[in-house]
Amino acid sequence: MRAYIRNMARTDIIQVGKILYEAFNLGASKHGYVPRMSSIQEGTSWAWAMLCHGPSEILLAEVENRIVGICCLNPRGDHGGMGPLAIDPHFQGKGIARELMHAVIRRAESLQSIRALQEAFNPASFSLLYSLDFVPVATILDLFLNGGVERKLDLCSDVSELTAKDLDAVSTYDTPRSRLDRRTDFSYYVKWGKVFIYRYQSQIRGFLACLPGSGSVQFGPMVAEGEKEAEYLFRHALAVFKERSCRTCVMARDSLLVKALMRFGFKVYCIGILVVRGSWRPSQYVEAFGRFPEGA
Repeated sequence: MRAYIRNMARTDIIQVGKILYEAFNLGASKHGYVPRMSSIQEGTSWAWAMLCHGPSEILLAEVENRIVGICCLNPRGDHGGMGPLAIDPHFQGKGIARELMHAVIRRAESLQSIRALQEAFNPASFSLLYSLDFVPVATILDLFLNGGVERKLDLCSDVSELTAKDLDAVSTYDTPRSRLDRRTDFSYYVKWGKVFIYRYQSQIRGFLACLPGSGSVQFGPMVAEGEKEAEYLFRHALAVFKERSCRTCVMARDSLLVKALMRFGFKVYCIGILVVRGSWRPSQYVEAFGRFPEGA
């Protein structure tokens, strides 16, 4: 089955939101996981955020004038992230995902790498990624904290909230560590969410971005010098968002941070894999990721 690939427009938001809701919830329920979204409105809000937050390319697949799939490319300097990739459940298994990913790879020819997060429970998607030269580079834990869990956490005096005047400082800290240009992301988080900065003796030692949504607060991206600094950032964020459900994705290798998050009440939702096509590899710094690398 051949699809027509085009860029997303504002008039597509409702249809794209429905596909995101149905595809991600179906994938979770097939493997016994709690649905990621409780309503189509969450999918619609996500589609709106992706369209309004750049830089990104949102590609849609159409079959007989019907939108049947979506895949995003999120370039940040010389590297980029891919996702979400979602296919209408009625059109899964018909080659639509491969067509979309080929289109994304063509759009990313000037980038040194593309990275993506992939749930371990989705072997069909893994086969496609491997066939397109994506390789696994890190095990990721997708963690969830229910809003009903009691939290007795205090604000950290060494953590402050990013303002517009701090954008240069946090970008200067982030870019050599993540090897990404995320200044536009920080501006977006300042407007729609929060970015917390941990300083020790006036020096930035880490940051954590937080994006509230209709269902939960997404923690990430984050870069920190070590697991203790990362723990302070998460502790502070949980004290701020003390009555909200929260999600984050962290690397399994950072076991001290994972144990701290589990003490705070986080549970493992699922295990995922960070896959990369190209040169990018995780650094020695502690990192957390949003729902999709660099994406809204």
